[in-house]
Amino acid sequence: MRRLSAFVLSIIMVLGLLAGCGQNQQKTDSSAGKTADSSAEKTADSQGPQETAETLTIALALEPASLMPASSVSKEELMVIDCMAETLFKWDSETGEIVPRLASYEWIDDTHFRVTLKDGIYFQNGEELTTEDVLYTFQVKSSYSGGNYKSYNLDATKIEDKYNMVFETNGMWVQAPERFVQDEFNILSKKTLEAMGGAQNTDLKPVEGYGTGKYTFKEWVSGQYILLERNDNYWNKEDMPYYKNLKFVFVNDAAARAMAVESGDANVGSDLPTSQGQIYENNNKVNLHYLDTMMTGTLFMNCSRGPLQDERVREAIWNLVDVNALNQLVGSGLGKVCETTISPYSIVYDPEPAGTVREVNVERAKELLAEAGYADGFTLEMTNMATQQAQGEIIQENLRQAGINVNITINETPTHFSWLREGNYDLTISNLSPMYYTENLRLVDGRNSTADVYGGANFKDENFYPLLDKAYAAFDMDERIAAYKECQDYMKEHRVVVGTHTTVKLELVSAGLSAPGLTAMGYADYTLIRPLQ
Repeated sequence: MRRLSAFVLSIIMVLGLLAGCGQNQQKTDSSAGKTADSSAEKTADSQGPQETAETLTIALALEPASLMPASSVSKEELMVIDCMAETLFKWDSETGEIVPRLASYEWIDDTHFRVTLKDGIYFQNGEELTTEDVLYTFQVKSSYSGGNYKSYNLDATKIEDKYNMVFETNGMWVQAPERFVQDEFNILSKKTLEAMGGAQNTDLKPVEGYGTGKYTFKEWVSGQYILLERNDNYWNKEDMPYYKNLKFVFVNDAAARAMAVESGDANVGSDLPTSQGQIYENNNKVNLHYLDTMMTGTLFMNCSRGPLQDERVREAIWNLVDVNALNQLVGSGLGKVCETTISPYSIVYDPEPAGTVREVNVERAKELLAEAGYADGFTLEMTNMATQQAQGEIIQENLRQAGINVNITINETPTHFSWLREGNYDLTISNLSPMYYTENLRLVDGRNSTADVYGGANFKDENFYPLLDKAYAAFDMDERIAAYKECQDYMKEHRVVVGTHTTVKLELVSAGLSAPGLTAMGYADYTLIRPLQ
């Protein structure tokens, strides 16, 4: 047994009810998900609409396509599902550790770990959570999204009893159990999934409560709202939600989501651009919460294609990309600058020396391109989704200063990921988890095909591989941190990627309401919102 890891883890007005009461306007400090009082305090006679404990109305940017396992899942879908279903373990954003939730785990040997469920946990349909539910959930989800389960040999999973099961990994994979904290690994009821047709299910919503979470599914009126009802039999009485109902309404336009909160038609404007914050800074009807998602912003260069095989070309691009302008565009300059694929909030992050500043150096970039034989420039192909268009255009203009032409293709999500899997790109933008940092190395490991990791750097280097393998195999956390430092140093030395910044988003809420929490994937957890005391 290598290591015991137990307990370490346009404008549309929305339909809605209710808005908030309270005293203090909030703005976040530099810590993710934390808030600090602003200098302007509201008085007791604030004119914000009054709140009750009945319904919290949340304006989402998009209507979910499904609340059942599917081949692709949007963050809006997961933000709703996360209210009803839970993961086996939980990531502590303060410490970077994996802690128990529905279960704990321990390593048995290099390729086997045991998961032990807590007893007395029940789904909303009244069935007790057992190991059969866990395995069946993963089998069904694997049939839709096999890439998420590539680490595990599910066919070799051994169920010892209703509370204990042993997973087998495909090779040495020290973060294999830790990955179960990610939103996609929520555990669902086998009984419900079977009633919905298992892996052949084509329905969008559960026929009955399917999770162990704080809320249960109540109603979905297409094009209007999804209604959830508090699970009063929730197993963790110390973490009960405040509101009886959560009502998700769908408002595509960001300005309309914000105005809905101001008018009292909604309590939460989800996932707003931080630039909207200045509009509401002194508005006593709302609270502002800037949340750093902690996700690593990364410009991936396909290091196995054309000019990008040359380290000098990659270094030139590193000198051209205006990280500060990107940070200002996406998060009003509030994000943390990233150097590699590893988030500054990750437990394995190797901090930069104090005072390090990222600056554009066009002259140095031109020198490097001339040394590499590209003084006259060349053309690169970039694939982006629509939400990344503005970022891509900044990078396009940055690279043009040294004669590099970038053709940007805005693809629909399925096509975008198809291009990534096929390796049909030179440049692409991604946001990576601070928790599942193994994948952040796999995305630069040229031994993994672009199909396996959905794109990445495709960096082939025999000298890099031993460093990667040491990081993959480090069960001891101190050894792991040291190994990841070596990998980060190597990525920086050879300019394998261009790290940009963490993404900060604005959540606008009714006056007197707290901020939502954050999941391991940087999504909002609306079950934690409640009136501030």
